[in-house]
Amino acid sequence: MKRVIAVANQKGGVGKTTTAVNLAACIAAVDRRVLLFDLDHQANATSGFGIAGTVRRCVYEVLLGNASVASVTVKTVQAGLDIIPS
Repeated sequence: MKRVIAVANQKGGVGKTTTAVNLAACIAAVDRRVLLFDLDHQANATSGFGIAGTVRRCVYEVLLGNASVASVTVKTVQAGLDIIPS
């Protein structure tokens, strides 16, 4: 069964990225597949996984329709957890 979980709040500095990254890691740790979308322009979730600066394509390309989700997905060091970088 597929589920979409969104972490959102209009106020900054309330732990949205931290919550999303930790939630994704915990779900992946119990043998579920997780795809984390980093939609923040600061790309903190992307850099948190150590892949900032190494990506060629990002979520922006998907939003413009110039790339598919599959073509921008990057594997992380944690099994079962992939990210669409910002």
